[in-house]
Amino acid sequence: MSTGYRILVVEDMPALRAHVAETLRDLGGQLVIETAGDGREALDRIEAATEPFHLLVCDIIMPRMDGEQLLAELRKRAYPAAVIMLTALGQDDVIVRCLRHGACDYLVKPVGIDALLLVVANTLQHLPVAGTELDVEYDPHGWFEVTGGSDASVLYRYRRFLGLLERFRIPEPAAGEVRLALEELGRNAIEWGNRNDPGKKVKFGCRILPGKVIVYIEDEGQGFNISKVPDPSIDPLAHIESRKNEGKRLGGYGIHLIRNLMDKLVYDARGNRVVAIKYLDRATTASH
Repeated sequence: MSTGYRILVVEDMPALRAHVAETLRDLGGQLVIETAGDGREALDRIEAATEPFHLLVCDIIMPRMDGEQLLAELRKRAYPAAVIMLTALGQDDVIVRCLRHGACDYLVKPVGIDALLLVVANTLQHLPVAGTELDVEYDPHGWFEVTGGSDASVLYRYRRFLGLLERFRIPEPAAGEVRLALEELGRNAIEWGNRNDPGKKVKFGCRILPGKVIVYIEDEGQGFNISKVPDPSIDPLAHIESRKNEGKRLGGYGIHLIRNLMDKLVYDARGNRVVAIKYLDRATTASH
């Protein structure tokens, strides 16, 4: 961390507050770390600061003003800091509310040192887009959907919060395969569907049904003809050279990769909405 970042740790338990602050100093660089014991003290720190904080690491259950109330107040003020929620709670409704109010990540206590450092470092690397507005729809019976501007932070927040929802806990190795598919499909929708246009929306959804998980992604681009997408596995070197010549990022194995990760992959007629299905029971796969 060579750049100077300002971080505010908001936690009502003094020992934990000190521990989190000291742990974050291990990130090195020119970090300025301050602490507050609750949401009201945090607002006092924010108002007294000569420069805005880049990041808040905030507990939820606190006296006077809790983490949810603080998060809502920051959103009302359009405060530019990213916010990571830190709590012992694992309730889906709390997680969804935090995402709706603008949280960029969420860690469930007890939090390991490595997990804390990793999430904070990743958040600091995406600060310019950490405040992207999201529309969130959630049905506790098995439906979760996020809509936001064409930015990788929307995909990141969707994947992170999806992984925390109890109803959407997917067993390994299927969970890892779904994450990879979401990453590739999501980046394609943002980069090549919407052409990174922040004015265009991208929608990420997930539905859990008995024995299978369904993910869907939709962009507002012009679409494409999936039948004209070449198979990169036929000539990998030529594929890499072609992408370099077209100015595209390395990779491009998306559709070919996803077809191997997921059990079904269906595009609509325009090519800007895709549904991918993963059967959680291999026996179910064989019967379809």
